[in-house]
Amino acid sequence: MNPEKLQTPFYRVKEKDLLYDINLLKEALTKNWGNYIMGYSVKTNSLPWLLVYLKEQGFYAEVVSEMEYDIAKRMGYSDDRIVYNSPIKDRNVWEQVLLGGGYVNLDSSYELLWMEEICEMYPDKVFKVGLRVNCDIGALCPEEQLVEEEGGRFGYCYENGKLKEAIDHIEKLSNAKVAGLHLHSSTQSRTVKVYGALAKMAVNIAREYALDLEFVDMGGGYFGGRDDKPNYLNYFEEIGKELRAYFDPKKTKIIAEPGVSLISRAMSFETTVLDIKDIRNRKFIVTDGSRVNLNPLVTRHVYPHHMVYGSDPTERVIEKNQWVCGSTCMEYDRLFEIVDDVALMPGDRIVYDTAGGYTMCLTPLFIHYFPAIWIEKIDGSLYQAREPWTNEEYMQKYHWEL
Repeated sequence: MNPEKLQTPFYRVKEKDLLYDINLLKEALTKNWGNYIMGYSVKTNSLPWLLVYLKEQGFYAEVVSEMEYDIAKRMGYSDDRIVYNSPIKDRNVWEQVLLGGGYVNLDSSYELLWMEEICEMYPDKVFKVGLRVNCDIGALCPEEQLVEEEGGRFGYCYENGKLKEAIDHIEKLSNAKVAGLHLHSSTQSRTVKVYGALAKMAVNIAREYALDLEFVDMGGGYFGGRDDKPNYLNYFEEIGKELRAYFDPKKTKIIAEPGVSLISRAMSFETTVLDIKDIRNRKFIVTDGSRVNLNPLVTRHVYPHHMVYGSDPTERVIEKNQWVCGSTCMEYDRLFEIVDDVALMPGDRIVYDTAGGYTMCLTPLFIHYFPAIWIEKIDGSLYQAREPWTNEEYMQKYHWEL
C-alpha cells in the first residue's frame, strides 16, 4: 500500500530508523562497558507491536505500574526480564518481580517494610534490590536546567541521610542485599555532563557506604533522534569513564532505561489540510490532526515538520501569513505559523517529524479518538499496528441503563 494513500491522521513508525537507534545504543554500551542490560521504558509508549519488537531485540521491560507489568507479561516478558521502578508500587507485582529474579529499585518508605515481610516469608531466599538515589543535581551541575526548581522528588535523599537509613535498613535483614543504585534524574538540558555527575555520585556512594554493587541503573532521559544533540555514544563514554573509578565492568552491570530517545527518530504524525479560512487578513489552515495528538500538555511551541504538496508548489502563490490549526473546536489548537511561504491547499499533507514517541500514550479521548498506527517495515511494506478507535472501542466498558 502506498503510504500517501493512507487515511489521515495516523502515526507512522519506521522500522529502519528504530533499528538505527537500537543499534546505536547497543554499540555505545558494548564499546564503553560491555556488561549491560537494556531496559525499555514502557510508560513512554506501550504499543504492543513495539514491546514485542524490542523484546526480540534483547530489551527488558522497565515498568512503573501494575498495568504496564501486565501488558509486558502479555507481550512475553518473563519476570526475570523486568525492571520495576515507581514511587507507587503494587505489592503483588513487587513480589512477583522479586521472586521471579527481576530487578526492583526501591523508592518509598513502605517498601522497606515490605522487605522485612518478604524476607521473613522466604527465609531461604536472598533478595537483591536497588535503591533510587535522590541527589542535588542543581548543586552538582549548577548550569543544568532542571525540570523543577526545587529539584527531583523521587528516591531516597542522599544529602539528609535518608539514603543511608535505607541502606542500613536493608543491611540489617539477614537475607537481603543492596545490589544496585538507580540514578535516574530528569533535567531539561540533558547534557552529557549531568550523566557523568550521576555516575560519579554512584561511585561516591558505593565508596562511602562500602557497597558491593551488581548493577548501576542510569535510567533514561537522554537526547535521541536528533543529530544536533548528544547521542548514546557520548553519554555512555562519559558514564563509563566515571564508573571505572570504582566499578569493574566484569562484576557490575550498567542498566540503561531509554524511552523517547530510543523511538522518537522513528515516529511521525501525518495530517491532511482540509480547509483554508480567510479571516481578517489571516489565513487559517484547518487540518485533520490536532495539538492534542502532538502535545496534549500544551507545553511546546515548536513542531518539526515537512510538507507533502498535492501539486507543484512552484506554481503556487506566496502567502504572507498562514496559521496551521488542528481539528478541535478549541482556540488553542494552533500549531505553527508559516510566514512568506508557499500557499497550502486542501489535500496537502503536513508530516510532523519525531512526533508520537510519548504522545501516542498521552493523547486524550477528546472530540476524536485514537488515530491509526502504521509500521513501515524495512522492505517498505506497511503493517497496521492499531486500527483507529471508534465508538465500538470507546463504549466497551461503559454502562448506561437507567
